[in-house]
Amino acid sequence: MKKIIALNIIAAAVYFLISCSGNKNDITVVSINSLNGNIFPMQKDSVKIGGFSLISSKIYEVKGKNVNRNTEIIGNSNFIYGTAEAYFTGGKAVIELMNELDFSCLIIGHREFYFGFDELEKLSETAKFPFVSANLTYRDSSTIGFIKPYIILKDGISAVIGISTGKVTKANLEKDISRIIVTDPVSAVENSIKELKSKGIKNIIVAGDFDCDMNTSSNLTREEIKKLFAVTGVDLFLTTTEENKSCILSKQKPVQHSSINGSELVSFVIENGIITNLQRHKVTSETAKPDPNLTGKMAEIDQMIRTITGKVLGNSLDEIGHATGEKFTSETPLGDLISDIMKEYTKTDIFIMNSGKVRRGFSKGPITLGDLYGVLPYEGNLVTVEMTGSQILTILESSCAIKMSKSFLQVSGIAFSYDSSKPPMSRVIPKTVKINGKNLEHGRVYSVSMTDYIYQGGDSYTEFTAMKIALIKTHQKQMREILKDFIMATITIKAHENNRITDISKL
Repeated sequence: MKKIIALNIIAAAVYFLISCSGNKNDITVVSINSLNGNIFPMQKDSVKIGGFSLISSKIYEVKGKNVNRNTEIIGNSNFIYGTAEAYFTGGKAVIELMNELDFSCLIIGHREFYFGFDELEKLSETAKFPFVSANLTYRDSSTIGFIKPYIILKDGISAVIGISTGKVTKANLEKDISRIIVTDPVSAVENSIKELKSKGIKNIIVAGDFDCDMNTSSNLTREEIKKLFAVTGVDLFLTTTEENKSCILSKQKPVQHSSINGSELVSFVIENGIITNLQRHKVTSETAKPDPNLTGKMAEIDQMIRTITGKVLGNSLDEIGHATGEKFTSETPLGDLISDIMKEYTKTDIFIMNSGKVRRGFSKGPITLGDLYGVLPYEGNLVTVEMTGSQILTILESSCAIKMSKSFLQVSGIAFSYDSSKPPMSRVIPKTVKINGKNLEHGRVYSVSMTDYIYQGGDSYTEFTAMKIALIKTHQKQMREILKDFIMATITIKAHENNRITDISKL
C-alpha cells in the first residue's frame, strides 16, 4: 500500500512539473516594427526611447515570464536604414546587433533597398537569420535566393509569411531595384498558405509594413488591404500602424500592431497550438534598463561612427542658416544654396523642394560628413517634370498657403512676390513671377525638378496629381550624394544671394 501511495505521489509530482513547464513546443513570439536604423535610443525630454540596448532588456523581461519556452524575434520591415549609424555602416551594424539578439527573421520593407539590391544580398550573408518576403521576385519571376517567402517557427506548426509593399518601387531609385518586381501580395500569401498547409502548418501569421485602416494612407492600396484581410487561413496579422492610428480591420481578423522606431514591441504566446496572450510593451528608459551585455558592442559602434562622421569634406566661408522656427514662410540661405546645386545637377529651368527636406544649416568653418548628414538626414530622390506657367503658378500658391509647417517651397530659377495677408491660394502676385529673370508665360512649358516626396503629394502637394503632371525622369543620384560631391569639388562654399521670394505684407 505504501508503495502504491509513493508511486502516486511521484506521478503527481511529474505531472505538476510538466504542467508548470508547459508543452515543450510552446513558444513566445516578439515582433518589432520599422526600427528605421535606430541603434541608439532617441531622446524625448528626459526619457530615452528605443535603441537595441533597451529593446534587448525588454525582450529578456518578456522571456523571463515564459522562461521554459523557445522565443522567436521578428524584425518587421525597414530595419537597416534611417540613421547615421545605419547609413555609415551600410546597415551592417544593425544586422550584427540583430544577430546578437538572435532574431529569427527580417521582413523586407522598402528601406532595406536604400543601399541597393547587391548590398542587401551581401548583408544577408552577414545575417544569421533569413530575409523574408513572399511577393518579391526577379523580373523573370524566378525566386530570389537570399529571400524566403516564409519561416516555420520552432513549434513546427506555426509560420510567418512576409509581404513587401509597392513602396519598394515607389521609394527607391531604379538602379537599386532594377532586377526585382513586387508581385501581388494577396496571391503571394494565398500561395504560401497553400504550401504551408500541405506541410501540416496550423497557425499562419502575416507580417509587413502596412497599416490596417482602409480610410488612411497605407503602403498597400485600399483594394489590396481589403482582399488581404479577406484571405482564408490567416490567424494573425502583424502590422506597422503608427501610434495615433486606429485599426478598423481588427474587427475582421486578429491584428497586432504597434508603434515604430523601436519605441514599442509586441509579444504573444503560441501555447498548445493556440495563439494567445497578445501584448504591447513600451520600450523606454522608464520601462527598461540598458542591457549590460551590449555595452561593449554599442561603445564600439559609437566610436566607429564618430571616426567616420568626423571626416572633413570642405569648408564654409559663412554660417549658412536654414531653421526659422516651427513654421517656414520664407526662403533660407541654405535652401537657396541647395536648390541652386540641385537645379544645376538636373539641368532644368526650375528646382523646388519643401523646407522640411533640409533639417538644419551649416556653421562657419569645416564641414564634416556628420554635418552633411545632419543637414540632409533622409535621402531625397529627384524627379523632373514639365509644367506650364499656369501650373507653376498653382504650385506657388499652394506653397504660400502654408498648408503645413515645413511645406513652404525653397526654389531656384524662380523669383516672385506674395502677400500673406490675402486669403490662401490668392496670395502670389502673378506679374512679379520671373523664371530665370524673364516674366512667367502662362502657356509656356518649363522643365521643373523637385523631390519625389512633394511630387507624390507629400506636405499636401496634391496638385501634381490633380493637374496630371507626368513624370519625365527620375534622377539616379540622391540629394545627399549630390551635395557631398559639390562640397568636395568646390572645397569652399558660401551663402547665396537671398532675394527670391518677397512677402510684401512684411515690407
